[in-house]
Amino acid sequence: MIYIIDGYNVAHVKESGGITKGDLEDKRQELVEAVISYIATTGDEAIIVFDSTCAETTECHKVPNTSVTVCYSSSSMIADIFIGKLVQEKLASTDADIRVVSADWEVQKGALMKRVERMPPRNFLAEIKKFEKKLAFSPEKDKMRWKLEHKVDVETLRKLEEMRRGRG
Repeated sequence: MIYIIDGYNVAHVKESGGITKGDLEDKRQELVEAVISYIATTGDEAIIVFDSTCAETTECHKVPNTSVTVCYSSSSMIADIFIGKLVQEKLASTDADIRVVSADWEVQKGALMKRVERMPPRNFLAEIKKFEKKLAFSPEKDKMRWKLEHKVDVETLRKLEEMRRGRG
């Protein structure tokens, strides 16, 4: 299964009170981390697409050691159109089924094809929450090291946080 996820669409549903401009980067990163954790357990692939208002070209970056790719659409191509192109591309290049996660009608309408399943963000978030709950109650939970802060020493984590905040 290949998940193609409308990133901001899902993030805004997750944060029912809304996302401020100052929180945008953190909320985007939280979503990416949640998808990485979830996809790691399913063995599927995920492409998360975010709108960009300043990029001249669409940029995609595979997250190292995962089957997750993060894309930013260009200022001339909104995420909805890019998602439609991704669906067409994946249908032509693979036999895998595709699950499009978005609440936008245009995106869902474009996903009305064989081998493509539409999934509302609330359902996707419920699946992630179910996974997190299962993980939390797992007898192996103390042995599982699935977050970055579990894999690096405290000093490296502090330096990374300083770099992320533009202070390092």
